[in-house]
Amino acid sequence: MTLTGAADAAIGGPGRAHAQVSQPDGPWAGGQKLSPPPDGPWPRGADFTLFLCRSDDPFDSCRERAITPKQRRALQTRLEAMPQVAEVRFESRAQAWANFKEHNADNETLLSVLGPGDMPESLNGTLHRRADTEPFRTAMKKTPGVSTVYVSGGRFWEGKADISVTLCGGQKAYDGPCAKRGPVTRQEKAAIEGRLGGMRQVQQIYVEDAAHAKRVFEHFWIGGKFRTSIFSESYHIRLTDPGDARVVIGAVKDMPGVQDAYAVNTG
Repeated sequence: MTLTGAADAAIGGPGRAHAQVSQPDGPWAGGQKLSPPPDGPWPRGADFTLFLCRSDDPFDSCRERAITPKQRRALQTRLEAMPQVAEVRFESRAQAWANFKEHNADNETLLSVLGPGDMPESLNGTLHRRADTEPFRTAMKKTPGVSTVYVSGGRFWEGKADISVTLCGGQKAYDGPCAKRGPVTRQEKAAIEGRLGGMRQVQQIYVEDAAHAKRVFEHFWIGGKFRTSIFSESYHIRLTDPGDARVVIGAVKDMPGVQDAYAVNTG
């Protein structure tokens, strides 16, 4: 999750539509694909996941005892009756494994050491109000049969973009493509933008600077406060056909200045 203050300045500030942001001889001359992040909508409420106890879980609420089907059904009924909860759904180990494989399809090493038995069952859903996050989290942590509770504010880019491309930032990287180098350069950004802009699969590119990335992450990580300097610039890309995500990711992921490129629903 990252952004470009220079792009915002060229565009005239976040949220303003434009037809052209580059000089006439630049890679984006006449291109309508490049724009600042949309104003919204911002996700409302909050998303939650309750991971359910397995027989080998050491958590105090589990005590190495797996949740029983009866306990799980009772917990789901309890959640469905709570006025704070908008919806709830059960995810089995088989469903969790299928989702995990889809989201990590390119990580053969990880898939070779894990299996369906490593996936916990879970109850997933949404809360009507973000203000209910802490009371809900506190109550669920004390519930027998629940190993771990996660509550987040929703992902801003879901439904707005299909791919995210994170660029090398100011923070020192100890591994990966950004190790032993500085932030992405203007020349590298121009090359990345030129390649994306020339692809027929790419419909729209949103340019995100560190300030907007910070706002997005703090909305997701409810209650968290982070320094802008830990975020980097990013591009968020809407495709004509989301099925072409791997083609576009493959075209830019190894370019100089790119830290990571991934589908929005897996990031």
